[in-house]
Amino acid sequence: MNTANPSIVTPRKAGVPQGIVMALTAFLPIMAIISLVPAVPTLIQHFSQTPHAMTLIPLMLTAPGLMIAISAPFVGWAADAVGRRKLLLGSTLLYGICGTMPLYLHDLVAIFISRLGVGLAEAIVLTIANTMMMDYFGMRERRFWLTVQGVIGPLAASAVMAGSGYLTAIQWNGAFWIYAVSFPLFLAMLVWMFEPETVARHADEPEIDDSTFPWPRVATVVSITFALAIIYYIYTINGGSAFHSLNGASPARIGMILSVVSLAVPIGALVFGFASKRLTPEQVLGLVMTFIGLGMLGVGFAKDEVSMGASAFIQQIGAGMAVSAMIFWVSSLFGPAHRGRAMGAWSSAFFAGMFVSPLIFSALRGWAGDDVLYPFRVIGPIALIVAALMFAFAASKQGRALRLAKAA
Repeated sequence: MNTANPSIVTPRKAGVPQGIVMALTAFLPIMAIISLVPAVPTLIQHFSQTPHAMTLIPLMLTAPGLMIAISAPFVGWAADAVGRRKLLLGSTLLYGICGTMPLYLHDLVAIFISRLGVGLAEAIVLTIANTMMMDYFGMRERRFWLTVQGVIGPLAASAVMAGSGYLTAIQWNGAFWIYAVSFPLFLAMLVWMFEPETVARHADEPEIDDSTFPWPRVATVVSITFALAIIYYIYTINGGSAFHSLNGASPARIGMILSVVSLAVPIGALVFGFASKRLTPEQVLGLVMTFIGLGMLGVGFAKDEVSMGASAFIQQIGAGMAVSAMIFWVSSLFGPAHRGRAMGAWSSAFFAGMFVSPLIFSALRGWAGDDVLYPFRVIGPIALIVAALMFAFAASKQGRALRLAKAA
C-alpha cells in the first residue's frame, strides 16, 4: 500500500456492494452484546452449580467491550502499517469461530475465554470497517452510509433479540448460533471488499496535513469520545430501570411505551443524515448532546410513565444520531495516513466509556440513597454543558479554521 503520496486517488471505485457490506459489518460488535441479553437467565440457570457463574455470565456481555478498549489502538496501528483487507477478513472469521464455540464447549471458563476472542475480533472488525469506509468513500458518501447503518441497526437489533430468545428456548446455548451470520458475511467480503491500492484523500475531504502524527488531536478525540460514551450509555443501560422505578407503573404500559420510544433511534439516524449536510461535525455533536441532555433531564424529573416516555423519545433521537455523528466527526479530523490509528483510538475510548458508564451510574445512585433517577438529573445537565461547549468551539476562530488547519 503506497502511503507516500496521499493526493493519489484510489483507482478502484467503491460502490453499493462495499457500502452494504460495511453497514452490515458495523453491526457485529453490537450483536455480540445484545444477542446474549435474552440468554443470560437461561445460562445462569444452566450453570447454577458452577462456582462464580453469577459473576462470569453477566461479564460475558461486557468483556468483549473491554477487549475492544484494550486492543483497538494496536489494531489501528496495524491497519496503517500493513493494510486493511486481510485484517478484516481474518477478524470476521475469528468472530464467527469464537462466537460459535460455546455451541460445543461445556465449561463456563472456556466459554468465557471464547468471549474474549470475540472481543478481540470485534476490535479489529470495528476499527478496520470504519477505516475502510473512509478509504472507500468521500464525506458525502460516508454521511449516506452512516445514515444507512443508523437506520438498519435498530431493525437488526430487534431481529437478533427475537432470534436469540427463540434459539435459547430451544437449547440453553442456542443463542450462540447467531454468530454464524459472520460466515456468509466473510464470503461477501471475500468477493466485494478490496484493499485500497493507495491511501487517498477524497476530493471533498478537509486538507489536513498528516505528515506527522497528530498526538494532541488524538488525545482530544479520545477524551471527548470517552465522555460522550459515558453519557450515551447512561440511558442505554439503565433506561428500563428508570421506568420501573415509577410507583404504580403498569409493566404492560411500560412495555408499550418503550416500544414506541425505540422508534426514535432510526429517526435519530435520519436526523443525523439531514443535520450533517447543513452543520459542521462539531455542531452535529452539539445537537446530539442537546437531545440526549434534554431527554435525560426529563427522565430524571418525570412523575409518570407518559412524561418519562416523551423525554426518553427525545433522548433516543440523540442516541440514534450519536455513533454516526462521532464516526463522521473523527473521519473529518485526520488525513489519509492516520485513518486506522484514529479509528483505533476512537473505538478504544468509546468502549472504555461503555465499561465505565455503569460504574458511574451505580456510584451516583448509591450516593442518592438508591434513587434510580438521580443520575439522570446529574448527567443530563452535564450533557447540555458539553453541547454548549461543542457549539461554542464550532463558532470560534479555531473551530472555523479547523477543517483547513494542520493536524498539530
